[in-house]
Amino acid sequence: MTRQIADETLLVPIRSNLVDMQRIFALNTVAEYIWQQLDGKRNLKEIHNGILTHFKVEKDQASSDIMEFISQLMEAGIVEEVE
Repeated sequence: MTRQIADETLLVPIRSNLVDMQRIFALNTVAEYIWQQLDGKRNLKEIHNGILTHFKVEKDQASSDIMEFISQLMEAGIVEEVE
């Protein structure tokens, strides 16, 4: 579940109707963009290209940011890899 509070977007994991208060993510603009793109239709390369288009960031930094954020989401059980 995401919530916009003031100027900040929060990602709040919910498991079995319980909020996991230990794993709340405060998303910066790039993380928010990545989260919005995770629809099961776009692959990471497409998301990476979108980041390069929408933000002033180096290619390697964009790759690192994506992988770090995705890893955190996977570790928290929020997303899973699809074929």
